[in-house]
Amino acid sequence: MAIWGADVDQLKVLGTKLQAGAQEIDNQRTILTKVLAGTQWLGPDADKFRNEWNGEHVANLSRISQALQQASQQANRNASDQEGASTR
Repeated sequence: MAIWGADVDQLKVLGTKLQAGAQEIDNQRTILTKVLAGTQWLGPDADKFRNEWNGEHVANLSRISQALQQASQQANRNASDQEGASTR
C-alpha cells in the first residue's frame, strides 16, 4: 500500500520562503525604480531604458512576485490540508 502525503513542516517552510522571495522582489523593484529615477542620465538611450523599466520590467517583476505569493498560499493550504488529513 502506497502512502501519499507531505511533510507539513517542510511545506510551511516552503510557503515562508516563497513569501520571502516575493517580498524581496518587491523590495528590489522599489529600490531599483528609485535609483533609476535619481540617476542623472539623459538622451534617447536613457528614455528607452526608463520606458522599458517602467513598462515591461516592472510589470514582469510584479507578475513574478504575485506568482510566488500564490505559490506560498498554496503551499500553506496544502500544509493545512495535510495536517487535517493526518489527524483523521
